[in-house]
Amino acid sequence: MIDAMLEWDNLCEAWERVADNRGAPGLDKISVRRFAGHWETNLRRLRQLVLEQRYRPGELRRVAIPKKEGGQRLLQIPNVGDRVLQRAALNVLEPVYEQVFLDCSYGYRPGRGLRQAVATILGYRDGRKLLWVLDSDVDNCFDSIDHSTLVRLLMEDVSDYRVLGILRRWLENGRRYRRPDRGIALGMPISPLLCNVYLHQLDRALRGNRWAYVRYADDFLVLCATRRQAEHARQVVSEILLGLKLQLEPTKTQITTFSRGFDYLGVHFERDSYAFPWEGKQVQVSGTIVPWLWSYMPEGYE
Repeated sequence: MIDAMLEWDNLCEAWERVADNRGAPGLDKISVRRFAGHWETNLRRLRQLVLEQRYRPGELRRVAIPKKEGGQRLLQIPNVGDRVLQRAALNVLEPVYEQVFLDCSYGYRPGRGLRQAVATILGYRDGRKLLWVLDSDVDNCFDSIDHSTLVRLLMEDVSDYRVLGILRRWLENGRRYRRPDRGIALGMPISPLLCNVYLHQLDRALRGNRWAYVRYADDFLVLCATRRQAEHARQVVSEILLGLKLQLEPTKTQITTFSRGFDYLGVHFERDSYAFPWEGKQVQVSGTIVPWLWSYMPEGYE
């Protein structure tokens, strides 16, 4: 796996992805433009450091950005070289996990996204008449992910100890607090995949017991036929998360219905319609999927 990760074409593709993204510089203040001035030399140096097991990621630059609903979100931005190596790792790891992940997971996956999640929700509503909803997310998910648990899960599918060692360093580098060993950094290219690896355990447990369930990163719905089933779903989810050292976000967890209406990832569902913002307007749709949802991205998930 380390050979595939460091293969020259893969490193070049990873660099192109980072360059196209035009992100901010990390703590070393080396911009994408400056890195591009000697990109081949920089990639060869990065590759050699990994081969000689001398690679150590740089410290992350911490930036607080305002949330639309109030408060702030902390981003931790890696140096450009570290972003390239994480993208190269992602190119190798993503196909491995696409063979493992379940179809109830829609966030940060190739060929899947909000449009497919909405279509599934409408299918549960209209096809199976599941009109009660447990609407929730994981409390402080990225900051709460336990490193030892995550590494144990990674070891089920990643056998190359050198890749595991690099993943461990990224985890240690990205933890929000120095103790305990928890947290993955928002802002690292590898972080969404690591979150999906962790929450795949929730997916397996719920789908294994045939719950109608939709997850996008750490936001999820469980759709049910009755209020009693929805209340049972909340208890089941709480127990599963407890085993992962996580918990439900109490202020964002509710049992509701389509008649009452609810918001999921910026899309408002109510009765037989749904609505979402598009180019400064609120688009309301009844019973179908519109092509705009291909490009609509919910707040905070870019």
